[in-house]
Amino acid sequence: MKKILFAGMLGVLSTITYASPGLTVVKVNCDDVKLSLNTVMDNKMNFGAYWNEAGVFPDPPKYTEIGDSIRSKIKKFKIQCPEFSASYDGNVAEIKSNSYADVLARFSKYDLDPHLYSISGYKYPNIKKGFFNSSYTFSLNDFSLKSGIWEIEQGDDLNNDILKYSSIKKDSIIGYKIDGGELKPLLYDRKVAIYKKDFESANTIDVFHKISSSNVGVTIQRIFIDKEKGLLRIYGKSPFPSH
Repeated sequence: MKKILFAGMLGVLSTITYASPGLTVVKVNCDDVKLSLNTVMDNKMNFGAYWNEAGVFPDPPKYTEIGDSIRSKIKKFKIQCPEFSASYDGNVAEIKSNSYADVLARFSKYDLDPHLYSISGYKYPNIKKGFFNSSYTFSLNDFSLKSGIWEIEQGDDLNNDILKYSSIKKDSIIGYKIDGGELKPLLYDRKVAIYKKDFESANTIDVFHKISSSNVGVTIQRIFIDKEKGLLRIYGKSPFPSH
């Protein structure tokens, strides 16, 4: 009986709104505020918000950034607007709105394909020559995978073109759960599953990501989506479930 109750509690906890204590509620211009999800800067997940306030001539309009930004003095925050809310504790970003489509509309279109893995730098850092980047992304919009500039199709065996898909490691692993169900492979042993039909019919989608050999360059380890509740939660670090 205790095991049944515990399993039920886990199912509820996966869908409740995440809240980290002590977050600063920041007053923003709700008519102008945009959210930012940058997974390239510093080879880690960076989340923030930015907006303009109306100015009085001849003074310029005031521009503000919060979150993981060089200009920001507030790194962790909570936003509450009539149409949506957002919070960030330095590891988990959560956005809640009237629908999942409206959640995505809060971002620039360039932020809708966040990197799960990204490493960049210079081959010769002292003179900043020989820039390189190795990365792969997951679309928050159509749930597609991409390695660098290359689209990855469902059912692809990436071992057939190791140079083209070199950023996908042998031990890059992506799993997913639909509506709190069993853990299924999305990417395993460089082979991609047929998964989009599951995603399209689901109310909740839970995506887990890891590279077994090293966390270096792993920018996102979990993405949780509740379409019905208009909820998106992105984790920089999160454990990979065993089942």
